[in-house]
Amino acid sequence: MIEEIILKNYGVHVEREEPVGRYPSFLSGNVIYNIIPLEKLEQEELVERLKMSEHLIQTGDRYVSEFVLANHQSYISEADGQMFILLANTVLAKGRDKLLGRKLAKFHARARSISHPIKQCSRMGNWKTLWEQRIDQLEKMWGEKLQSHPNNHFEKLFVETFPYYMALGENAIQYLVDTEIDASPEAIDAGTVCYERFTNDTWSGKYCIKNPFDWIFDHGSRDIAEWTRQSYFTNLHTYQPGLQQFLNDYQTINPLSAFSSRLLYARLIFPIHYFETVEEYYSEPSEARSLQLEDQLTLYTEKSVHYEEFLRHFYEMASMPVKKMKLPLLTWL
Repeated sequence: MIEEIILKNYGVHVEREEPVGRYPSFLSGNVIYNIIPLEKLEQEELVERLKMSEHLIQTGDRYVSEFVLANHQSYISEADGQMFILLANTVLAKGRDKLLGRKLAKFHARARSISHPIKQCSRMGNWKTLWEQRIDQLEKMWGEKLQSHPNNHFEKLFVETFPYYMALGENAIQYLVDTEIDASPEAIDAGTVCYERFTNDTWSGKYCIKNPFDWIFDHGSRDIAEWTRQSYFTNLHTYQPGLQQFLNDYQTINPLSAFSSRLLYARLIFPIHYFETVEEYYSEPSEARSLQLEDQLTLYTEKSVHYEEFLRHFYEMASMPVKKMKLPLLTWL
C-alpha cells in the first residue's frame, strides 16, 4: 500500500484524503501532500521542476509546493511498481481571485530571475511551430470527415466552420512572425513560469496551491491571454470591467512592452478554444462530455462575429497605447 511506503520513506502519516487539483492528495497534520505519479522518468524535466519550485519558494512565494526528500536521499519513491514524487504545502489558505492580475505579475516577476536553464519544460519561441502542427493535424482530420460525410451535428459544424478557424489561425501565425521581426524584446519579455491555461480557477478553491507539475516555462503574455480568453467566454456581455481591472492590476507590477502586447494579441487571435474543443471531441470522451463539447462548439461558432468584434477593439479596450507602441491592427476584422 502506498500509505505504508509514504510512512516508511518519508515518515509522513496519511491521515485523510483531501482532493486538491488533478493529483492524488492527502492531509497530514497541517500539511497538504500531493502524490505525483511518474509515467516516465525524465531526469532533466524533474530537475527543472525542482529548480523552478526552489527558486519561487526562495523568492518568497508561500503557496508553491515543495519537493519532499525521502529518507533514502532521493525525491523519487516506488509503490506497486509505480514511481512517484511527494510534494508538500505548509501554508493552507483559501484561493482568492482578488487582485489576481497583480498576483500573477508578482509570480511572473519572481520566476523571471531563475538562473537554472529551463529547456524541457520550455515553450519559449515555439508557438509558431506548435500552432502550425495543430492546424495541420486538424486540417487532415477535416479532410477525412469531408470525404466520409459528417454523421452528427458536431461533425457537420466542424466541417462547415473549420476553414474559417484555419484562416484565423494562419492570421495569428503571421501576426506572431511580424512581431518577432519588427518588435524588440525588453526585460519583461524574458521567460517565466506559466500555466498551460491560466484561468480564474487556477489559484482558487479550498486551498491555493501552486504545483510545479502544472507549470511550463514561457512568455508571460501566455497566461494573460488565456485568462482573457476564458474571462471573455464566461462573461460574454460583461467581461470589459473585469478585463480592464486585471490588465491594470498586472501592469502595476509589470508594465507590458510593445513586444508583450503583440504576443498577447497574437495568442488571442489564435482560436485555441476551437481547436481544443474539436481535439477533445475526437479523443473519445464520455457521452455526457461529448454533448458538452457540442454545446461549446455551437457557442464558439455562433459567437464568432462577436469574437471578431472583441479582437477589433481589444487594444483600445485594454488601454494600450497603439500609436506610441506602433501596435498593428488586423485590417480584415
